[in-house]
Amino acid sequence: MKIIYLFLISFLLISCSFNQTFSNRESDKKEAEKIPQKFYWEFRYGSNYDKINELFSEKFFEITSKEKLNEINTVTQNEYGAIEDYTLVKWETFVVTGTNSKSQYVLTYDVKRSLGKTQETFSMLKENGVIKIVGYRVNHDLLDK
Repeated sequence: MKIIYLFLISFLLISCSFNQTFSNRESDKKEAEKIPQKFYWEFRYGSNYDKINELFSEKFFEITSKEKLNEINTVTQNEYGAIEDYTLVKWETFVVTGTNSKSQYVLTYDVKRSLGKTQETFSMLKENGVIKIVGYRVNHDLLDK
């Protein structure tokens, strides 16, 4: 009978998942902010589309081609101008550590450009320990142009 109890307890412990969940931690925000900072740095000083594309997940490119992303960025640059400054205005993070770990981040920036303003949202996931962009949305404020 003791063997059955030991077997059941072992089975329960093995099948359990041990996770901790964190929402909107400052440390997670700081970690996620590095990706948009690299993105904006490349546009301001590097303009290297290959380096920009490296910030994006392959999941992103399954839906949006690299050519389409480059076109979106080129049109935004041409219509609203070069990036002068950007400010984080909204952020959300959700991190699960443990056996079923995952990390999700959404950061929204107000971007001041030489010819107008945009609001840009980055949705990101941590893949193999590296944060990658899985969604990128640019809203143009037509009233400020």
